[in-house]
Amino acid sequence: MVYKFGIVKTKISIEIKRIKAPKFRVGKYVLNEYELRQLMLDVAMDEKPAGIKVKDENGLVGIIRWDGKLTEFLSGMQIADNLTLKLWDYNEKKHTKEVH
Repeated sequence: MVYKFGIVKTKISIEIKRIKAPKFRVGKYVLNEYELRQLMLDVAMDEKPAGIKVKDENGLVGIIRWDGKLTEFLSGMQIADNLTLKLWDYNEKKHTKEVH
């Protein structure tokens, strides 16, 4: 244990599951999922034009529509969504068990 200014600090070693973050190509730019989702929002809010082509790592091309949605399901766009849904589901089940 390390004591610093009266606070006890403990070092913990954990393994973290590594997830390969997907990359998407928009013209000459390579975007991560968050940047792509921001671009989709910008299009929906009329801050950027619709019709922007997006290519995933498998070569599939989708186009950002006027409403910010993609015309194709691009590989990797579901990773953050799935993790969030799993967390919500886990917490709901855990909370249900604690209540009963």
